[in-house]
Amino acid sequence: MGEARRTAERFFELFAAGKMTDASELYDPACITVMPTGRLNQAEHEQMGYAFKAALPDSKMVVDNAVESGDEIVVLGHFGGTHTGDLVSPGGTIPASGRTLHLRFMDYFKVLDGKIVDHQTIFDQVDMLTQLGAMPGA
Repeated sequence: MGEARRTAERFFELFAAGKMTDASELYDPACITVMPTGRLNQAEHEQMGYAFKAALPDSKMVVDNAVESGDEIVVLGHFGGTHTGDLVSPGGTIPASGRTLHLRFMDYFKVLDGKIVDHQTIFDQVDMLTQLGAMPGA
């Protein structure tokens, strides 16, 4: 296991433990995380982590498959948790539904000198909103 995989797995562990500040320290301060909702600087990415942990306190990311090459890793996994708190975001608030979220995701990380310098995440926003009961007819 190389540095990229160790760093990605450490990020997932710290997120699951609710240690967003520690997770943020894995990132180079100049890193921009690209999400389906747009580009996030380090402070915005950390705030998003806090928002998800407040809404889904038991949430965690599980690695199903990973491919590592040098300083890069692509992870296919699933994000899961119980929606017991309101999910507050710049786009609005999704009230707690009590529903379980099981969301597939793909992450790309590039790690240089022990810091994440590039992070891109792909997940299906419609699937997430549907599972949380925020889509009409859900």
